[in-house]
Amino acid sequence: MLDWLSRIFAQTPQARATAGVEPPDTTGVRVNHDADVITLTSDGAPAGRILWKDLEAVAIVSGSTRTDPPELSWLLAGADRRRPLLVPMGAPGEHTLVQAMQARLDGFDNMAVVEAMSAKGHVSFTIWDVGKPHEMIDT
Repeated sequence: MLDWLSRIFAQTPQARATAGVEPPDTTGVRVNHDADVITLTSDGAPAGRILWKDLEAVAIVSGSTRTDPPELSWLLAGADRRRPLLVPMGAPGEHTLVQAMQARLDGFDNMAVVEAMSAKGHVSFTIWDVGKPHEMIDT
């Protein structure tokens, strides 16, 4: 794994805020997770949830092509892929969710995260997919 990416996601929320890594929450969206479920709330009301066991794909997508850099969100899709959760980057709870995904999802593509975060215009990067083979590469 990329050490610098790991360090960013391993910092406490206070350290990220002090370092300017995590912008203040302006969306009213918060993401929480436990061993069984990922829950998204918007202004305190439940907005959606997905069970870890039902998670089948993770992507990073842009909401608008007019902003530079683009406003990015995590797209978490379940088995039917019809009702994904959209978690804005920078939302409270996002960093701990990313740490959990890195630990739980075999084949989580950290390099795709880096590429998505540096892309311009419309962004759509697959970070993890249950149907994609995850190979160990000998170095």
